[in-house]
Amino acid sequence: MGRHVLVAMGRTDASDAALEYAFEEYPAAKISVLHVTDAAGPLARFGGRDPCEYVIPELTAERGADLLPTPDRFTRAQCRRAEQVLSRAHELAERHDREIEPAVRSGGAAREITDYAEEYAVDHIVIADHPPTAFRPVFRSVPESVTRNASAPVTML
Repeated sequence: MGRHVLVAMGRTDASDAALEYAFEEYPAAKISVLHVTDAAGPLARFGGRDPCEYVIPELTAERGADLLPTPDRFTRAQCRRAEQVLSRAHELAERHDREIEPAVRSGGAAREITDYAEEYAVDHIVIADHPPTAFRPVFRSVPESVTRNASAPVTML
């Protein structure tokens, strides 16, 4: 059975580089792309709209039912950001003549990434590190938390 690599992707150029790294380093692996949004409060609802309205059309037919978290935890802005990230991921996959398995989760990023990796028996995680900030010494970064808590090896770029 082939390897399964998870790429945690956000809205940064570093995330794009992480996906390209995964394509180059793991040419025969199944590549999953996970975008995690912050959990929304109970008042941040779709307003009765179907969450699939905000999903990339070609994904709706394949995985629309299980792609997004429950509508009460996913705002319209979060949907748009997830669409943008997954659109970029699909563009990069096309450039590299590769397929990806897209996924979106809502919650704490480090926890959602490690839970996804456990749930889907991921062999390796690739994640982009963000530039240092004034708050970084106080709060551990998501990549650091993933590295400390994941059972699979992690490459931090």
